[in-house]
Amino acid sequence: MVKVKVFGVIRTTTGFGYLETEAKTVSDIFAVISKKMAQGYKEDKEKLEKMKNDPELKHIKPRNKALEYHEKLEFKDAVVYVNGERCMRKGKKLSDGDEVWLLSPAAGG
Repeated sequence: MVKVKVFGVIRTTTGFGYLETEAKTVSDIFAVISKKMAQGYKEDKEKLEKMKNDPELKHIKPRNKALEYHEKLEFKDAVVYVNGERCMRKGKKLSDGDEVWLLSPAAGG
């Protein structure tokens, strides 16, 4: 298992800050996250469609509006660290127990 910590705007966009997953490369992590994001968007959209016909609801908002615009996360969308060292290749091999950090490429202080 690989431990993944998500920070900044990417954390807000994906809707989670931590996950553990089976991954052989850094690229695999992005595939897992993109799948989770797409599933979350699909569930959110289905729920909103069902709620539209409810007269008791006056204002309907998606759980995470960012998902509508970011159904996929790619390597170029993040600054990646593996075990505390900057990773420049999405094909970098991962081992069981590795820790991967995904940070927003720019952030304010």
